[in-house]
Amino acid sequence: MKYLKFLSEQKGWGWEFEVHPEFSRDVIQSAAAVKVAPSLSSKILPQLTVLPTQVRSIECLDSFFKENGTWYPRLLLHEALRLVFVGEARDLDIRAPAFVVGDGDEARIVSSVLAEMGVGDIYLVGDAGRLQSQKEILARSQLGIRFHVLLPDDLTLQAVSAGVVVNTVDLSKQKSLLTDLSYFNFMKRAGYALDLNILPAQNLLLEEAEKAELRVLPPVLVAAILTRLWLDRLEVGSELSPQDIRETWMQFLKQSSS
Repeated sequence: MKYLKFLSEQKGWGWEFEVHPEFSRDVIQSAAAVKVAPSLSSKILPQLTVLPTQVRSIECLDSFFKENGTWYPRLLLHEALRLVFVGEARDLDIRAPAFVVGDGDEARIVSSVLAEMGVGDIYLVGDAGRLQSQKEILARSQLGIRFHVLLPDDLTLQAVSAGVVVNTVDLSKQKSLLTDLSYFNFMKRAGYALDLNILPAQNLLLEEAEKAELRVLPPVLVAAILTRLWLDRLEVGSELSPQDIRETWMQFLKQSSS
C-alpha cells in the first residue's frame, strides 16, 4: 500500500488511504478497494456468505473489490504468482519437486499455484505444527498432489533435485535458515529461485542462488504484476507499461531502503 501511495503521488491521482486494524463491513463501504493482510483470512472468511472458488479452496484472501454493487473477496497474489511462473519460467520442470519455505498463508498460496501448474511433490519447510494445518487445507483442494512437511534443520539432508524453491520468510531474522538454504544442494542445476521479500533491496538468498547457477526470479516481478492487477481492477494506469511499473517500483525501493 505504501507503494500505491507513492505511485498515486507521482501520477497525481489523489488517492486517499486509511489503515484499520480490524475488518469491518462498515469501514469498507466508502472505499474503492481494500487491501487485506492474508493472515486475517481465518477471521474474515467466516463472516462472508459468497466466496469465489479460489478464495474458498485456498481459504485465503488479500483484497476486496466491488463488482456490480457487491463487495467480493479476491486473492490477487495467486494470479500474480501464476503469471510470473508462466511468463518467466516457461521451462520449469513440473516433474521435479518444489520447495516452499515458510508456514504462513503466503506459503499456502505459493504451494497452491505450483500444484495447479502440475508440480506433483511439494515440500513445505517450516514449523511442523503450523504446516500440518496448511497441508490439510492444500490436500482438500489439490487432489493427487503430494505435500511433504519438512523441518528447516532437515533441509540440507534431502536427496532430491528440485526445480524451484520459493521463500516466504523474512530471512534477515533467521540467519541459520538463510545459511541452510544457501547450500542449494536440494536443487537441480538451472532450477529457479524466487524470494517474495521485496526488502531489503540486497537479497542475500538470491545472490547465493546466482552463485549456485540457479535462475533467479526477483521479487519485483511479482510486485509489478500484482500492481498491474490492482490498477486494472481500479481502471487506472492503462498507459503504464510493465517496464514503467517495474521502474517506479525500483524508485520506491531505493527511497524505502534509504
